[in-house]
Amino acid sequence: MTIDMRAMLGRVVPEVFGEHLVTADVNTDHEDWPYGSLVDSRTSEGRSVIIGADGGAFMVAYVPELDVQTMVFDEEDDNEDAAVERERALRELCLAMLVYLEGGGQISDRRKLLGRGVVRKLVIESDGFEWRLGRNFWSGPKPL
Repeated sequence: MTIDMRAMLGRVVPEVFGEHLVTADVNTDHEDWPYGSLVDSRTSEGRSVIIGADGGAFMVAYVPELDVQTMVFDEEDDNEDAAVERERALRELCLAMLVYLEGGGQISDRRKLLGRGVVRKLVIESDGFEWRLGRNFWSGPKPL
């Protein structure tokens, strides 16, 4: 079964983020995430997310200004409800990112153990789940 992720993004992103946010399709050159939508917040200046998909089982939310991300993996490709499950997972991912775009989420920095710089983390609570976004690590959704 082939799922049209470009069409799904085009449908789910405007439904979740609504008119108070600016959205644009992003044709990325990144081979892993060829489909994506950039969403900029009108209510919290300087906040944006890219919701991306690979056309398969992976969906990603990337916060460019923090350089953190999280992924959702939906392996329900074989059954007839695969498109419904993939859309549900995409909607949950978008709802979590909506919390961040509206000014929510907890951003923390800690110094790297070795070398210079900081390790940044964004924690978002959405619909009874916790999402942890990072540069090289992430988790979510986990029940609270």
